[in-house]
Amino acid sequence: MTTTTTTTTTTPSATSVATSVKFRTFAIVFSLAAPLVYMACELLSLPLFTFHPATNRIDLGWAPGRSGEGPAMYWYGWVFTTLIGSSVLGWLGTLLPQSAIRKIPLALIWILPILVLLPLFWSLKPFWEKGGWF
Repeated sequence: MTTTTTTTTTTPSATSVATSVKFRTFAIVFSLAAPLVYMACELLSLPLFTFHPATNRIDLGWAPGRSGEGPAMYWYGWVFTTLIGSSVLGWLGTLLPQSAIRKIPLALIWILPILVLLPLFWSLKPFWEKGGWF
């Protein structure tokens, strides 16, 4: 009685998303664009929609809170606007030549969100001044 065993080694496919140069470019550009798009959405009051939690109502764009219905929530709209805007910019980044993407320092992926926090904290200034939260 004889048995034969065939051993094959598989190598990762060069076409998988994880090894794709275009996906790497998309991820880098998305990571750099997201904090900037979010900051612009928050400072310019540009939510994709406004959620009113007391009535479970959603308005497109920015809408003020209504009397007797509690505050309006803009954060969800800012996040969706950021996802859409950063995805579009990431896709546009895949159209750039690879030599341009290689010149982007990857440290910006960590530095940029920290720098964006400064104007976002400053935008909360009315809440910690007299008459804000206290």
